[in-house]
Parts: sequence; C-alpha cells; structure tokens
Amino acid sequence: MNEDTNGVENPETEDTAMNTSATEDTGVDNATSESQDFISSNVEVADEGPCRKRMSITIAPETVTAELETQFKQLKSNVMLPGFRKGKAPLKMIKAKFGKDIEQDVREDLINRSVSEQMENADYTPIGFPEFENIEFSTENPFTFEAVFDVQPTFDLPEYKGVEVDSQLKTVEDSDVDAEIERISEQASTLEPLEVGSQAEGDFVVVNLDLTADGESIFSRDEVMMKIGDDFIDSMEIPGLGKDLAGAAADAVIEKSATVPDDFPQEEHHGKTADVKLTVKDAKKLVAPEMNEEFFGRLGVESEEDLRNKVREGMEGRYEAEENTRQEDLLAEKVADTVEMELPESMLERRKESLVRNKVMELMREGTSEEDATAEVEKDEELANQARLELVRIFVLDQIAEEEKVFVTEDEVVQRLQAIAATYQQPLEAVMEQYRNNGMIPELRNGMKREKVKQLLRKKAKVSGS
Repeated sequence: MNEDTNGVENPETEDTAMNTSATEDTGVDNATSESQDFISSNVEVADEGPCRKRMSITIAPETVTAELETQFKQLKSNVMLPGFRKGKAPLKMIKAKFGKDIEQDVREDLINRSVSEQMENADYTPIGFPEFENIEFSTENPFTFEAVFDVQPTFDLPEYKGVEVDSQLKTVEDSDVDAEIERISEQASTLEPLEVGSQAEGDFVVVNLDLTADGESIFSRDEVMMKIGDDFIDSMEIPGLGKDLAGAAADAVIEKSATVPDDFPQEEHHGKTADVKLTVKDAKKLVAPEMNEEFFGRLGVESEEDLRNKVREGMEGRYEAEENTRQEDLLAEKVADTVEMELPESMLERRKESLVRNKVMELMREGTSEEDATAEVEKDEELANQARLELVRIFVLDQIAEEEKVFVTEDEVVQRLQAIAATYQQPLEAVMEQYRNNGMIPELRNGMKREKVKQLLRKKAKVSGS
C-alpha cells in the first residue's frame, strides 16, 4: 500500500532529510575547528553536478586516537574476560580481542558525527543519505573520506495565489439518478430458474465450455455462467455468440471459432485460432426486487422519493469531489510548470526507473509478455520528461507548504492509516506496523501535506464558470 504519493518518489522525508552547517563562499568551503564540538579539522565542499555536492573531510589523528581510547576505557570498565573480574582485564588484552570491532565503530561514528556537524546549519538542504567514498582510516595519519549527496534545488517560487481555473462541475440529471437506481436494483437482483429454450437477451445460460487449439484442449470448465447479449468469454470475442445462445435448447451444442487473446494464461496459444464448444445446461433470469417498503427498508430509506433524493445528494457530492480533485491537479500543474530548476540526476533516474516499472507492469496486466513490455517501454521517450515534471511539482508544492506553514499532525496520519486499514480490511495495528517497518510513514505524511497544498491552491484560485 502505497499512498499516492501513489507511487511518486519522495524527495524529502523526515527520515532522509539531513541538516547541514557548512557555509560556501566560492563553491569550496574550508572550515577549521575552533571548538571541541567540531570533529573535522578540515572540510571542503564542492559542486559535483546539478544539485549534487562532494564533501571532503579530514579528521586529525589525535582525534581518532582519543576516540579509540575513550571507547576502550568504556569497554574495559564493563567487559568480563575469563580469569579476570569485571573491569579488571588488562587494556592490552581488550585491545587485542576487540580492537577491530572498536575501530569499525569509531570509524562509523566519526563519519556520521562529522557529516551531521557540517550539515547542521548549511545553506543547502541535503536529500537522502550520502554515499561515502575514498575512506582512509588511520590513527597515525589524518583520517580522510568523502561524502557525496544530493541537495534540494533552489528556485524562485512562482505566484500561486489567484491562479485562474475553470469549473467543469457536472450537473446531476434525472437520467443519471434513474441509471444509478437501476444499478442499485440490479445489484439487489436475484437469479431465478428459467425454462431452457425460453432465454433471451439479458438472461443467463449455464454452459459447459471447451476450448481447442491445434487439435488439443487448452481450456475446459463446466457450469460457466454467461449473459446473453455479450459476445465475449472473458476478453475473447466470439461474434454471434449471444444470438446463438438465445432460445438454445437443453444440451444444445454451439460451436464457434475465435482468436485466443493475449491475456490467455498459456502464452504459447496467444493469437491462435481456437474452436469453442459450448453445451447448454441451464438457464436463469435476473429478477429485480420490487420497489416496496421491504426493499426501501433494506436500503435505509423511507420511500422511492427519499431514495431518489439520497441518490442525487450522493452523486452531487461525488461530482463535487471529482471536480475539486481535477481543479487541484490542474492548479498544481499550472503553478509548477512555470518553474525552471535543476534536479538531482540520481533522483531523476530513480523516478524514471519507477515509471518504467509501473508501465511494464501495466502492459503485463493487459497480456503483454515482460520482454515485449520492457522493449516497448524503453522506446517511450516521454517517461523521462514525465519524471522531470513530477519531481518539479513535488518540490514546488513542498516549498509552498513551507511558505504557508502547511503541516500534517500525528492524529491526521493515524486517521489516514485507519482509512487504509478499513479499505484493505486489515487491523489498524498491522497496517501501522507495516508502514513503520517499511519506512513509509514519512512518505505518507508528505503525500498528505501536498494534498493540503493543492487544496490551498484551489481555495485561493479564481474559479470561473462555477
């Protein structure tokens, strides 16, 4: 379950955003420690590419040695080795036994602390976690390493208040209400026995089905329910099938030819001409409920007029919600698509890869093989542009949220998780655990924050035609 952020990569989350404290003058920062709070003895920050920086850090060997000694002394006071009481084992023996582990811990701790220290008050906002390169850990020479990381793009926020948008709110017509009530009635309808041979369009027949290709049966099933008038078996079109089923007698055999569709489970039969054999076994008719007190009571209404009013109110609410969403998406596009900004190349590539995966899966669900789907998607040059547009819109919405002090409370996150749990009929505790374990809470919160920003854009827009 992935909230919509609906699958959109999240460029800034509480888990991944890093604070910085290095200041840059001419593209390179040389910072020398003047306080014991600062671990690094020398820091250089340089541009690595669009929205990407490389931070080179040097830590004095004296700092490394001091950190190691502190860790060894703490370990000595707590460890118990065979033949020695707790805290009495010789330091030399402790270093021999645990030296490699302590060095690894100190190395990682110094890297993390020094990077966080430099990023605490920097004039850029890092995204994600840094990649560490060229690590040279030593107690005799300076400890050096490099951190490479993406940063948020900088751009001027466009005017986002009073943007014009047209209203396309649909009016609920009487015919719309009639169709909805008919749908409700059909859902409450029951199938009742019908004399075989008297079935007509709209009725149902029960058939035994056999599908043969190249002289062998490739699919067979008994008691398949089919609606007369639909010339399809699943996605396989069989011209004239409905006409032949109407009025067919019991045990009548109907034989047709059809092309095996691309979503047929056995790929080797795709596109083949198959012989379709149907043996009629039974017939049924769909009987709609009467519009009486019993039916109205089951629906929780008092009368047909009450039903029509509630149906109309429900449809009006649905149309309004759909129109609000349309306006919000359009406004977000209008505001963001006027902005020019550089984007982190690594983030663009990841977003494009995500779009490619989604498109391949969509084609595979439609029956295309994975190989063909991948080949088709790789030719789609529009995906790279789509990835760029989506990321620009995300960054713009996030900056508007900061400007307008838009935030999402913990209670709102829990309420959204409750709705997700209800949709998937899962316990709230299980859904919350899944989101926490997979690190999805920040992404959910940021998606909700952007929803609020879109709503703000609509409230501040100039809506015409409403």
